Amino acid sequence: MRCGSIFALVCVLGCGDAATNASGSATASVRPSALGSTTARASSSAATRPSASASVSAAAAPKEERPLYYDRAITEEDLRGRSLRELSLLRNTIYARTGNVFRRPWLAEHFKAQAWYKPGNKPEQVEVPKLDRENAEKIGEYDAKLTKEELEKMLAEVQSRASAPRPEDKVELSLLSQRLGRLVGSEAAMASPLEEISRLDKLLSVDDLATLSKRDLRILRNTVYARRGRSFDSKVVRGYFETASWYKPRADYSDALLNEIDSKNIAIIRSVEQSLGGPEHENPNYGKDGWFIQA
Repeated sequence: MRCGSIFALVCVLGCGDAATNASGSATASVRPSALGSTTARASSSAATRPSASASVSAAAAPKEERPLYYDRAITEEDLRGRSLRELSLLRNTIYARTGNVFRRPWLAEHFKAQAWYKPGNKPEQVEVPKLDRENAEKIGEYDAKLTKEELEKMLAEVQSRASAPRPEDKVELSLLSQRLGRLVGSEAAMASPLEEISRLDKLLSVDDLATLSKRDLRILRNTVYARRGRSFDSKVVRGYFETASWYKPRADYSDALLNEIDSKNIAIIRSVEQSLGGPEHENPNYGKDGWFIQA
């Protein structure tokens, strides 16, 4: 469903400043509760002025902006055609509403620009409403099942406007680098280990992990194993790695295939996870793959 032009992608945990109105919708400069449901907004006049602080201006985006929060069950139509950046914002807006603090600079900057955002709460301190949890799960699953062909098409779209890039393209290329398993936008020296996995050939430092969320850290730790051919029982995690050009699962995989650098990097990643309160784990409210959909 295409929604109106008001600016309302994720996350991979009650709703912070918006807790007083569970039906509120996030916009760029208005509290989440200020505009009511996305259903109501869909019927608004097409002439309604978009939020001035929307992450992509009307001049820069030929497409009509779509909401980044829904107070109803999300459908696949709501997700279809979204960029990886939009899907991430869509998922992470759910946690921003609880006051989640973001380590990823681009996410932190985006949400700090929203008047309704009140950072400070830890995910475990706030109960995310059941509907929001279910929507975060749908977003995460949709993201993870994107095929390599779909991701390559998304990359081609960004590259087609290289002469006149949009402000959000740098983030999109970073996310595409992670999913495709090759660097497609950043300089290798500036890329995180998630974007440029050859960095895992050398010993990581704590500083290398400074901007990664707990979800990112768990993905990176799994990446160390995946590079040696480990397969994953989780359909979501398996889908995430299957689009990477370097991923070649091995039937004979064992941890004995890890080398000394691998083992040390796993330990370093775990140490950072512990400093943030412990590894992102299976939350009983989310199910086995709950960590993957959190912030």
